[in-house]
Amino acid sequence: MNIVLPSGRLLNKSKEYFIKSGIEIKEPEGRKLTNINDDYSFFYSRVFDVPVYVENGIDIGICGLDVVLERNNDVYIPLKLPFGECRMSVIVEKEKDLDVSKMEGYTIATKFPNITQKFFDSIGVKVKTIKLHGAIELAVKTGVADAIVDIVDTGRTLKENGLKEIENIKDISSVLIVNRISMKRKNKEIKEIIKNLKEVSI
Repeated sequence: MNIVLPSGRLLNKSKEYFIKSGIEIKEPEGRKLTNINDDYSFFYSRVFDVPVYVENGIDIGICGLDVVLERNNDVYIPLKLPFGECRMSVIVEKEKDLDVSKMEGYTIATKFPNITQKFFDSIGVKVKTIKLHGAIELAVKTGVADAIVDIVDTGRTLKENGLKEIENIKDISSVLIVNRISMKRKNKEIKEIIKNLKEVSI
């Protein structure tokens, strides 16, 4: 069974989750990106690439729901996981009294242009999206964008930068994703993994 795990902030919880379900994971040596334990091969990838690997042949992976929705990869999502919980929100400067329905023609900076565009299309508001990769808050502070769409956890970063949420687009958590062909070919084994993961409490 081939499993891809996300590097970064979700990695430790992902490993802990599998270990508690009965699947041993050894730390890779040095800069190695893989490790093999009995019947399992583990691969470590940037979180944004996890659904790409799963769609194209890796059996199972863990990543945030935001990544799956943004990349729109054709994968099966059998399980929501109890970690990595946050939300995706529309964010503006705290002094502004705005409603998303009144944002026609606004420029929105985000790491998630597809999700952002779909949301505004769903409420019939035309906006321009700008894709950025880091420090999204800076787009509003510099006047490059009128608002941003980003992941919010505690909200501390927003407060420190004089920003506020005005709309929750989507609640996000980590999810287990499965290759659709693997789900057919290895159905028994994958269902057993899903069953064991469901019984885990972190």
